Amino acid sequence: MTIARMSLLSDKDIEKVHEASLRILADGGVKVESGAVRAMLRTAGARVDDTKELVFIDESMVGRSLDSAPGKVKICSRGGNDFIIPSEGNQIVSTDGQPPAVFDVCEGQRRASTLKDLREMMILADALPEVGFIWPTVIATDMPSEKSSYYEFLTAIAYSSKHIQHGAVSADEANFQVEVCSAILGSRENLKERPIFSDVSTPISPLRYDAGEADAIGVLAEAGVPVVHLSMAIAGAVTPASIAGSLAVVNAENLFGMTISQTACEGAPSIYSSFSGVMDLKSGVFLCGTPEGILIDSAAVQMAQHYGLPTCAGGPSNAARSLSSEAGAEGAMTTMAALLIGADMMVGLGGIDRAGMISNEKMVMDCEVWRWLQRLRDGIQIDDTTLGVEAILRQGPGGTFLSDMHTAKHLRKEFMIPQVTAYHTNAEPDRKEDELLTYAKRRVEELLSTHEPPLFDEATASRVGEVAKKYGVLMPDGSQIFEHA
Repeated sequence: MTIARMSLLSDKDIEKVHEASLRILADGGVKVESGAVRAMLRTAGARVDDTKELVFIDESMVGRSLDSAPGKVKICSRGGNDFIIPSEGNQIVSTDGQPPAVFDVCEGQRRASTLKDLREMMILADALPEVGFIWPTVIATDMPSEKSSYYEFLTAIAYSSKHIQHGAVSADEANFQVEVCSAILGSRENLKERPIFSDVSTPISPLRYDAGEADAIGVLAEAGVPVVHLSMAIAGAVTPASIAGSLAVVNAENLFGMTISQTACEGAPSIYSSFSGVMDLKSGVFLCGTPEGILIDSAAVQMAQHYGLPTCAGGPSNAARSLSSEAGAEGAMTTMAALLIGADMMVGLGGIDRAGMISNEKMVMDCEVWRWLQRLRDGIQIDDTTLGVEAILRQGPGGTFLSDMHTAKHLRKEFMIPQVTAYHTNAEPDRKEDELLTYAKRRVEELLSTHEPPLFDEATASRVGEVAKKYGVLMPDGSQIFEHA
C-alpha cells in the first residue's frame, strides 16, 4: 500500500534549527510571569532573572525534558472512541475553535455567537464521523465574560462524546476542567488512565508566558492531561520575516513549553504544535491559509518527528470572509499539507476569516475535503487481488465490469463516496446558489434533526453539576447548562 507523504527539511536543516533554538533559550531566555513556575524551573537547573522575569535553559535541561516526554499519547473520549498518537492510520481532525462569531448563511453575514450556537455545533460535530476530536467552536458571548470559557468547556463535554480539546488560562480553570472530567469518569486516576480532554497552551510570541497559562500547565501535567504546546508565529510581526527564523522561534517555544510540563511532572503527555502564518503587508493582521504559514507548520511537524513527539498542526485554515471559493481553495491546500507531512492532529473544520468565525455549512464542506484528501493520502494498494487480471481476462476486449464480482468486492474499498459533492443528476435544473452550499445546508439540517447527542445519565449529571456549582458555572436562572438522558 502506498501512503503519500512529503518532506521539507533535510537532516542538516533540522540540526541547524535545533541549534538555533537552543541558543535562543540559553542566551535570550523566555519571559515567564509566574513566580511559582520560575522557582520550579530554577530548582530544576534553569538560570533565572526574577527582576526581568526571564528564564534561561541549556541544552542538558532541554535534553532531559525530551527524554522524559512520552513518544505516544492517548487521546480518549467519554464515548470510548480512543486513539493513540502517533500510530499508523491515526490522523485526526477537529473543529476550529472559539471565535466570537458565526457566519449566518441565510443572512450572508456574521453575528455574535451564543451558547445555543455552541450547543448546536457540538451536536453537529458529534454527528459528523470525520470529526475526530472537538474544540469548543465558538465563544458564548451571552454568558459572563469572566467565565465564558468554563461554559464552553462544559457544553462541549456534555453534548459530544468525542475527545475535547480546550485551553486553560489559569490554574483555577485547569482545576475546573480536571474536576469535571474526573466526575464524568469517576476519579482522577481514571482520568489519568483515559484522558478525555486535552488543553492547548499558547505562549505569547515571541517567547513569553503569562502567569495563568504557565500555572495551568503544571496542574494539567500532574493530572496526566495532554498539553498541546501551541506556538503561533506571525512572520514579519512577532517572529522574523524569514520562514527559517520563525521556525526557530516556534521550535524554541515548543521546547520550552515541553520543559515546563516535564519539570512539573516527569512523563507528562505533551504534544508539539504550530498554527502559524504571516502578517498581511497591507493591514498588519494575521493571515491564515498562506503558503508561508503552511511551510512553517509543516516544518514544525518535521521537527517534532525528529524529537519523537506527537504533533498537532493547523488544518483547513483560510482568510476568506465568507463561504467563497477562496475559503475552499485555501482550506484544501492547508489540510493537504498537514496530512501529507504526517501531523497526528489537525484543527480548523468550519473556520472562516482567519478563524474569526465559524459556519456549520463550512464544517460539513471541510469534512468532505478531509475525506477526499484522506483518500489521496492512502494511495494505491497494488497486489494480485487489486490488479484484477482474472477479471480483465474474464471480461475481455469490449467487456463491462459493472456486474463483475471483482467490482462488487472492491467498489466501496476503492471509491470515496461523496456526502455533499457530486449529488446532482443530469435531470436536475441548474441552481442559482452554489451547489455545494445547497447540499451542505441540506446535510446540516438532516444531521441536526436526526442526531441525538450522548447526554449524561442522571448520576453523572448530578456529579458534574456539583462541580459546575462549585465554580459558579450556572445559567442566569441558576439552572444547569446541560440536560441528562
